[in-house]
Amino acid sequence: MNRILLLALPAWLAACGAGPSTGPGALQEFEALTNWPLNDTGVALITLDYTDALDSGFVLPSVRQVPGGHFTFRFTLRDSTGKNGRFRYKLYYLNDSYKFGHTAPDGKQHPLAHENFYGSWGSAAEGFRLSPPAAAEGITVTDAFRIRGDPRDQPEHRDDRGRPARWSRNPRVGEYVFMLVVLPEADFVRTPPAAEVQDISRTIDGRHTDPFWYWLNGPGARLAGAEVRIAAQRLKVEARPPLGAGIHVRPEHAGDRSAFSAACGDDPALAANAPFEQFIHYVDASTRFANIPLIADVLGNEYTPGDHDRYRCFFPTDQMVGLRPMVARTPCSTVRSDPERNVIELRNPASTDGQWRKENVGIRSRHGLAYGRYRVKCKLTRLLNDSDMWVGLTNAIWLIYDGAPGGLRRPCLKDGYMANYYGGDNDQRVPRVAYSEIDFEILKTPPYCPDRAFPPTYPQQLALPDDRNAWAYSSSDARTDGRGMVTVACTNWDMACHDPEDFGVGCQEIEKDGRTYVSHRWDHNYRALTQKTEALDKELFGGDHYWFEIDWRPQEIFWRIGPDLEHMRTVAYMNNTVTEVSNVQMHLIVTQEWHNTRWWPGTPFDQGYIPFPAKDLVGEVQEVIID
Repeated sequence: MNRILLLALPAWLAACGAGPSTGPGALQEFEALTNWPLNDTGVALITLDYTDALDSGFVLPSVRQVPGGHFTFRFTLRDSTGKNGRFRYKLYYLNDSYKFGHTAPDGKQHPLAHENFYGSWGSAAEGFRLSPPAAAEGITVTDAFRIRGDPRDQPEHRDDRGRPARWSRNPRVGEYVFMLVVLPEADFVRTPPAAEVQDISRTIDGRHTDPFWYWLNGPGARLAGAEVRIAAQRLKVEARPPLGAGIHVRPEHAGDRSAFSAACGDDPALAANAPFEQFIHYVDASTRFANIPLIADVLGNEYTPGDHDRYRCFFPTDQMVGLRPMVARTPCSTVRSDPERNVIELRNPASTDGQWRKENVGIRSRHGLAYGRYRVKCKLTRLLNDSDMWVGLTNAIWLIYDGAPGGLRRPCLKDGYMANYYGGDNDQRVPRVAYSEIDFEILKTPPYCPDRAFPPTYPQQLALPDDRNAWAYSSSDARTDGRGMVTVACTNWDMACHDPEDFGVGCQEIEKDGRTYVSHRWDHNYRALTQKTEALDKELFGGDHYWFEIDWRPQEIFWRIGPDLEHMRTVAYMNNTVTEVSNVQMHLIVTQEWHNTRWWPGTPFDQGYIPFPAKDLVGEVQEVIID
């Protein structure tokens, strides 16, 4: 047969069982994606079309990619009885890259398989279609489908007016497989398939039935006359948001519209489809700190660790400037989309005398996705100068929940999640929350795992101002980090859900592929798990670019970095035995921000004794790939 799987199912299906009998062999062949080019391995490659996707959600293919906006498929039917019988048929698609297994050890549907991304026709309620009469020599049936958001028409994925919010459960990136089920019409009438696999919007006890489990391992595998085929063709989906397509500004952040530029929000066409928006940090009270009233070009070597320690020991505290990290005063003043180079520029602005500002800057994607390899090529600002003095910035690449309708994490069964990000130990616990976050944070802080008693070691005010060695408790305790090194901190915010079997506090080891990773959690109510490793600042931020990757899967997360996509190294790893891995859609964020160093015990430099910037600190996002 041409490009068809008959008795030989893929390994992931064969492991679950052989599937239904081929019966009389009415289904002769099945080809998916007949109107889209395939590579030599039978895989079709497609990129998400961002045009108008904010309102409609992503659609595969879009009308700009294929006239009419549908993939076509075909199959051949033969009625060997000579009665020219008709058949019922239904096509299903499944994201095969980011899914839970279909079958539990007891043969029942896997308890989380209902979370998998699968669909069928344009309307979830539409069941099996009817073929024309099939002659003995066979007929070829051609039909069409598309992959769109919320393919099961779930009521929780609706906006506040009750309208479908397709974007709230966007198609996932990765590879899709296609399954065709065919039954003779007489068999379909006599022993019909379960209603919940005909109308995939239906639920049983609040959960959907995974049609791939049903037809390959469940009741459908024993249904009279049923024939099931998995197409040899697969679809690979990736996202490549165009960085030169402008930056959107939310209306509540618009302020003085005279500050807009065509590449930021003044052009309605650019604003409507720009894949990124300016990220405005929420500035919590805990971020407040006192700062020396000094402006210096730290990266230009105008300030050293010795200067920091001297100010820390001897500058009068009543002359410090109290402030919080700030956000941009006007839209687009610190972010810029360059359509010629297809990059986005980030700029922490310089301060001037009396205008003391440590201003955060960042961008956030406007489209939420669940799971994927988020690969970011960037040239963010250097963090250390020649004397190993930290500029005070934290460079961050991170994911955060998108707040979409129905976007709640799966239930935490033991005692619930901590209800709020900023709730403290006395925060209530609740069964479900929306908050999710996965981070890269790169800054100057110790790479090792501290315990609760670990104090930050700061220079002490002693009466020997010319003897720097006398300013610290101990030079060996004060600086244990390597010269030229910054710390890559990788964090998963699980909101302290205790469900993982190896949930713990303090320093914990986890093994993966022969390597040990050490995670840290402060206490049983602490909302995040972190791993830290050192890397050269010059390597990460001193060249033309560097890649950062968050590989977020349903049951595990990898953090990788590297000079190019062929030379990535894993710097952190977690799975669902130690942390609850989120299942809600998230946005991608890239920031350069000023942290209160109380968040990072053991940091050798105090943010308050790092000068305000004399020059703009500039970073650049050069490419984003999500696959």
